[in-house]
Amino acid sequence: MIKIPLWIKFIFFSVIIFTSLVLPLAFFEPSLEDYGDTLIDWAGSNKLLISFIVIIALAADVILPVPNGITHTFAGMSLGWTISSVVVWIGLNLGATIAYFLGRFAGRPMAIKIVGEKEFKEAEASLKDFNIIGLIISRPIPGFSELIAITAGLSKVPFKVFLLIVSSVNIGVAIIFSGIGAAAIENDSAFLAFFGIAILPAALYFVYIKFYKSE
Repeated sequence: MIKIPLWIKFIFFSVIIFTSLVLPLAFFEPSLEDYGDTLIDWAGSNKLLISFIVIIALAADVILPVPNGITHTFAGMSLGWTISSVVVWIGLNLGATIAYFLGRFAGRPMAIKIVGEKEFKEAEASLKDFNIIGLIISRPIPGFSELIAITAGLSKVPFKVFLLIVSSVNIGVAIIFSGIGAAAIENDSAFLAFFGIAILPAALYFVYIKFYKSE
C-alpha cells in the first residue's frame, strides 16, 4: 500500500472543504465581494455566535479533524481582524491547555486513543527530549500543535512555563491568520482565502518536517 504523507492529506482535505464552500458561491454569487458583503452583514448580528463556534472548534481541536487554517481564516473573514485575533487567540490557548492536561493526567494510552497511535508517535518522535524550541515551532503547524502540547504534558513541563510560551506564540498565529482572512474579504480575493486555509498551513508543515523534525 502506498503511504501518503500527512501534508498531502492535509492539502487534499483543505481543497475539498474550500471547494465545497466556494463552488456554490460561484453559482449563487457573482463575486467574492458579494459573498463578503453577505457574510459581513450576517456576521454583524451574529458575532457572539461565530466567536463561540470558533473558540469551541479550536478548543476541541485535539479531537476534531477540522484543520485550524480553515477556522482561523473563516474567523478573520467573519469577524474582522481585531475581534478575530482575540477570539482565535483564546481558542488556541484553550485547545493547547486541554491537550496539555490530557497528556499530563490521562496518560499515554488515553492520548493515543484520542489522537491515534501513528500521529501520536510522530509527535513523540519529534520531541524525544522535550524542548522549548520544538514547542514554539509547532504552534502554527497543522496536526502537530496539539499533539506536541500533549507531549509537553506527558513530559511534565511546568504548566506556567508551557502556558507562557504557548500564549505568547499564539498571539502571532492569531494575528497573521485572522489578518489573511480579513484581507481576503476586504480585497475580494479568493486566493488570499485559500492561502490562509491551505497553502500557508501546508507550507509551515512542510518546513517543520524538513528542517526541524528531520534533525
